[in-house]
Amino acid sequence: MRHSLFTVPIDDISTTELDQQLTEWINGHVSKFLTTPNPEFLLLANKDVEFQTLLQSSDLSLPDGVGLRYAIAALTDETLSHRHTGVDLVSRLINIAHTHHKRILLVGGEEGAAERTKQMFEKTFPEIQIFVFNPGLVTFPVPDHVFEQLLEISPDVLLVALGQKKQEKFIREVLPNVPSVRLAVGIGGAFEMLAGLKPRAPHFMSQMGLEWIWRALIEPRRIGRILNASFVFPLVVISATLKQHRFLKACRNVIPEIIDQLFRS
Repeated sequence: MRHSLFTVPIDDISTTELDQQLTEWINGHVSKFLTTPNPEFLLLANKDVEFQTLLQSSDLSLPDGVGLRYAIAALTDETLSHRHTGVDLVSRLINIAHTHHKRILLVGGEEGAAERTKQMFEKTFPEIQIFVFNPGLVTFPVPDHVFEQLLEISPDVLLVALGQKKQEKFIREVLPNVPSVRLAVGIGGAFEMLAGLKPRAPHFMSQMGLEWIWRALIEPRRIGRILNASFVFPLVVISATLKQHRFLKACRNVIPEIIDQLFRS
């Protein structure tokens, strides 16, 4: 099911459906663009038309952040049943790509993170075809020499970690110029988590949708972004419910969702 939140599409699919879709796309003949919106994405898209358009153009938009679940319940009469973290998506996609003998390219990330992620998967899958590309200082339009280097690698799957908007914009420029790519995904800080440079939240915190507390503890420098996702975004949603004259209905919709999220096994 496809939801819409502040004009940004949000796709609600199970892990089984996701695996089937990823498998179909990486074995297909058309380039596909996958995004992983979270509350920060929607806040930026709400005031940045270019980013909003990028998100609207995605072939699949996987929710990464429990805040989207609550926002959909508040602003619509629908529910969001599934969300997929960037780390889980990368692991799942690399596993599928390896199974189908596809070439995977890791782009960006903090210094050393992509290389360590590559090494980790090479230990798990000794025959995996996985490469790392450092684009340096990314400028737009993307220079021709970047396309030339990507054409030499000829990846089937492109995982780009350049931060919100920049990674989506990079992908949109790459796809028409590197025809080997079948699936491209912007994955934010997933390499750092996979490489062990930043510890993942304990399972119980992830299950309860409290990863933001964990991020604040391990990365206090990101407190501004965390506040945006955890406090500013809810205020924007509340404001929207008031404008739509559905604040009480939103409360009735959201409270069961919060209880379910906090106490799910």
